[in-house]
Amino acid sequence: MTAFTDADPGAIFTFTGTEDIFDTHYGIPVTTIGLECEGLLALGHLTDRHVLAVTNAHHRRLWGHRILPSRELDNLIHFGTKHVWILTIRGDGESYEWEYKEIDADAGHAQPATLIDVEWLAHEDAAVQSECPACGKPSRSTHSEAGPGRTGWGTYHRCRACDHQWPAAPTYPLRLERGRTWPATQNGSCFACHCLPDFPCTDGCTIGTDPVIRQPLCTRCRSQHSPEIWQQLAAVAYGTARQADTRDEQRDRWLYSEALRGIPPAHAAKTWQHRLALTARRAASRAETTTA
Repeated sequence: MTAFTDADPGAIFTFTGTEDIFDTHYGIPVTTIGLECEGLLALGHLTDRHVLAVTNAHHRRLWGHRILPSRELDNLIHFGTKHVWILTIRGDGESYEWEYKEIDADAGHAQPATLIDVEWLAHEDAAVQSECPACGKPSRSTHSEAGPGRTGWGTYHRCRACDHQWPAAPTYPLRLERGRTWPATQNGSCFACHCLPDFPCTDGCTIGTDPVIRQPLCTRCRSQHSPEIWQQLAAVAYGTARQADTRDEQRDRWLYSEALRGIPPAHAAKTWQHRLALTARRAASRAETTTA
């Protein structure tokens, strides 16, 4: 493997495909380019089939993404792929390690390469399988979504059969104790979604102490459940999770979402524990299969 150093900056060199910046997919060396990794550079002039295969493999293996059908994917070959000849130059090892520029095919040190623009491709995270609580169909991907029950973004599955969305169970090792030492509600924030008076979750939302659970609730959260459901949610420790604990935030999203479907919070809490354990087992099994 070739490591780039600050030796001889500005020197012209030719990629061999064995440099440690490359990942090999189907025998083709590929590396990311651009400040936001918005492009791929593959050595050689790839066929259309290889462009699609390499793009899919790089997203799946390196980034854990599953590419979704989209207009951008349809146009990838015609508008997002470019066969070029490049000249590569060593960098100073600090601001950059190497750079390339496009040149004519008959110029000295010209090397064939394929540039693939992947910036606008739609994708989802490849995830551990989870069954849809609404229809039972499996989902193997997740995406970031601002769902009910918590402000901010959470990780959700989406059912391709019925379009229901549900919070994904984290794949961290299952913890037996909850270990809560301080409440997440601070400085007058909503007990449920944690929005603040200066940063409301919806326009015109206000926060006041709910007489049923004796906790501050914003207008939006209070209106989404009956007083009886709020009592049941509070009884299963909804809303008291520490903000730093992603697992507990996902649990709260699950409890809230299931309550919107009419599932009793006590039953939803037991189901969540089952999903945590099942997801942990599936993640461990997948890891063993991957490393075998």
